Amino acid sequence: PFALSPFRLFALSPFRPFVSLAMLSHNDMLALAATLGEPTVAERAWHWSIRDAASTRVLALTVSAEVDLGDGAMGTVVSAQTHQGYLELHDVTAVLTIEPDEVMFISKRGDTFSSLVVGTSCTCSLFSNIRMSLVSADFAALHPAVLMAAMQLSLAESLLEQRS
Repeated sequence: PFALSPFRLFALSPFRPFVSLAMLSHNDMLALAATLGEPTVAERAWHWSIRDAASTRVLALTVSAEVDLGDGAMGTVVSAQTHQGYLELHDVTAVLTIEPDEVMFISKRGDTFSSLVVGTSCTCSLFSNIRMSLVSADFAALHPAVLMAAMQLSLAESLLEQRS
């Protein structure tokens, strides 16, 4: 099992901004490290350089805390860069690990939320502005265009309700 040393957590990478700003918690960051491996640490930023040997794909993932999001709002930004493109999710408030090798970052605003899902096989998916009612809907009744988002994000339904 993977374990980040407590010394490295607090001495070299102050996770406290996540806790003090009620964004991602210390336990959220430990879950990320357990799934994605130990990050490279910079001031208020954690970076993973993920490589999938089987497919030769690469993914650069960065979690940045205490970012000025405009109009005086501070928050967490997650960015993912692959050979196919660059994605950012602003104002991240929750994270969910998905067995066996994926992590879902969640940003919730009102009755909608967005999610960035990354995996150790360098997979990367973005779901944006999803209505909460869609996630709890009967999948058989949904239009095929929204079915994938509803199914993927239903994994986080209870977490979203807790953080409302």
